[in-house]
Amino acid sequence: MGRMLNGTSRVHLAPFTVSWEDQGQCVLAYAREGGMGIVAAVQVPEVPYGAPSLWDVAARHLPTNTTDQDEAYGRWLLCAGWSRSVLPDPNGLDLTGEAWTVNVSKTAMLKAPAYGSDGVYVGYLWFDNPAVNAKAQGLLGVTV
Repeated sequence: MGRMLNGTSRVHLAPFTVSWEDQGQCVLAYAREGGMGIVAAVQVPEVPYGAPSLWDVAARHLPTNTTDQDEAYGRWLLCAGWSRSVLPDPNGLDLTGEAWTVNVSKTAMLKAPAYGSDGVYVGYLWFDNPAVNAKAQGLLGVTV
């Protein structure tokens, strides 16, 4: 188990395509904690791609000869999350004040800030309130 972060800051949630071949999606969550961005998946194990490693998703979308993975993958993931905050998905959710926890699987510190963040925590997010978790999972059409 990785580092655990807890918070109640605003979270932007939206379906996110992680596999172009078959349009596989996950629920992407974006939040901020201090000077760091948080980009995490809300696990939906009932669907294919419902619990992806977002770091691996970034690796599949970027050139294989990346010399600094933290910089390249971290910036790509921050862009994916941050864009949800400036152009909300009409099929997404914006939640404020709901308690959440993130199991951080990767921390990437950037050489220079991007999207208002010094780096990114990447992992899996869930809400303390089961009804809110179910609502987030419902973004992929799953009823729990």
